[in-house]
Amino acid sequence: MKIAITGANGFVGSNLVKHFLSADYEVIAIIRANAATAFIPSNAHIVRVDYQDIPSLLSAFSGIDIIIHNAGKTKAINAEQMFKANVGITEKIIAASNKISELRQIIYLSSQAASRPSVNNIPVKEDEPGAPVTCYGKSKLSAEEAIKQKCKKYYTIIRPCSIYGCGDKDFLQLFKLVNRGLSFQIGRKDKLLNMIYVSELCRFIELCVNNPSAYYQTFFATDGQVYKQSDILSAIAKALNKHPLKITVPESFAKAVFYGGDLYGHLFHKEVVVNKEKMKEILADAWLADISKARNILGWQSIANLEKNIKDTAKCYRALGWL
Repeated sequence: MKIAITGANGFVGSNLVKHFLSADYEVIAIIRANAATAFIPSNAHIVRVDYQDIPSLLSAFSGIDIIIHNAGKTKAINAEQMFKANVGITEKIIAASNKISELRQIIYLSSQAASRPSVNNIPVKEDEPGAPVTCYGKSKLSAEEAIKQKCKKYYTIIRPCSIYGCGDKDFLQLFKLVNRGLSFQIGRKDKLLNMIYVSELCRFIELCVNNPSAYYQTFFATDGQVYKQSDILSAIAKALNKHPLKITVPESFAKAVFYGGDLYGHLFHKEVVVNKEKMKEILADAWLADISKARNILGWQSIANLEKNIKDTAKCYRALGWL
């Protein structure tokens, strides 16, 4: 079976390429014309495309059975850029895929952000109306709607929660802080969230490939565990053999920092992680998703091992020279 993976040079995309190559699929790694290839396995077939050009996509997808659409942005300078990356590219891929007779299925990697935070720590289900709190979440929900309305192929939408593992640069910031001897918690409430290790996410996605039970379905993807923020910081500290100074940052001060980051990004036209959009996610009481649907339909059986996975992630960061 021939699988095309868009955004194959990034954290999740490169791990997907490795996973499906090891599972003996024929993999086409789809990347932008100027994208780096450092994290893509050397034995992968790389195809460079212009995501805004349908003929370019048609050429890249020729002979493909499955598209795993992972390309997009998690941060952008403004909403227009975010929607162009996450909705505009998705619409181009749909338009191209509708013209390819042999193509069977599109698997779209959306996000838990397309849904909403939990209320009273009750996990959210896939059939509940989306109420995104960020521009990123809104763009992902809009991309989901585009697929549902315009895609003429079988499709599956996957909403991963927070993804961590080798190559991720978001959780890297926490590792760097702890490595410097600091551990921050915003507000006094130890907020709850779901997570999924990147190799587990790859395994989850494989369950959906060419699976009629997954057609026209939307699934949350988590490792089935509920974590406190302090659990994650403790696991990082143990992996790095550190005893960090624990600091509780008042929410009012944190908001000022987030707004400051947003101002910096606008002034210097840079994409920044610390901004008021990210603030909305971090200050939410909880991000919990119900995965009973994936368990019942896909037979999803998660293997949660936070301590080991965090330790392996730390080793990877050190090997890359990031820590």
